[in-house]
Amino acid sequence: MQKIFCYTLFSALAFGQVYSANVYGFSLADIQLETKSGFLKLNYKTNGIIDFIWPTNNTYITKYDTTHYGLISFQKNIKQGTFTQKPLFELNDGLLKHKKEFRPRLDSTQTLFTMLAMIMNRPYELLDTQWFEVDHEGKSMLGRFLWSGTEEIKIGTKNIICNHFRLDLKGIDETGGFLTDTDRLMKYVSSPDGVRQIWVEQNGNHRIIRVEMNANGFPFEILIQ
Repeated sequence: MQKIFCYTLFSALAFGQVYSANVYGFSLADIQLETKSGFLKLNYKTNGIIDFIWPTNNTYITKYDTTHYGLISFQKNIKQGTFTQKPLFELNDGLLKHKKEFRPRLDSTQTLFTMLAMIMNRPYELLDTQWFEVDHEGKSMLGRFLWSGTEEIKIGTKNIICNHFRLDLKGIDETGGFLTDTDRLMKYVSSPDGVRQIWVEQNGNHRIIRVEMNANGFPFEILIQ
């Protein structure tokens, strides 16, 4: 009970974190993550030479129910080279809406971003092995966290004890989503064949410390700064 109370207390506070995205140790982008109760905002901006070759400045904003972490709304602002996009998805009364299109969804339906909020705000015992209904821009999926134990991650001079999870996703509906095209992050992160690992600070603010995933054949590492 005390552990659940602590998670609830931290989820009511606002936090901002900065991350670096790397491939083979080569820096690709800076990521800013802002979280507070019922709200998550992520900005992904390329840096260095990558910013000249494949410039990207994408922002993703999610609002969710603080009881079951179901989606309320999701909006993204994509500036990816010449590709731009600014869709809005809203879930209300069992219907997910984008422009004039609808999909039937439970109000407790997750997205990848609400699952990130959930993994930071719920004890692992309440998440481990459970399948959740997930929507990905109009595509119906299932997602679950598998707890792999605790590990110590070194950030600078500090050793941070983390809960280590694997995130599994699988499609349950071949119906196409709302969008005919999407940004690279949303395309690659949702691949059912991808391997996604997340390390979450066990104590303190329960920050996401490290993320690893395969995207388009490349091993991405996202590390807190």
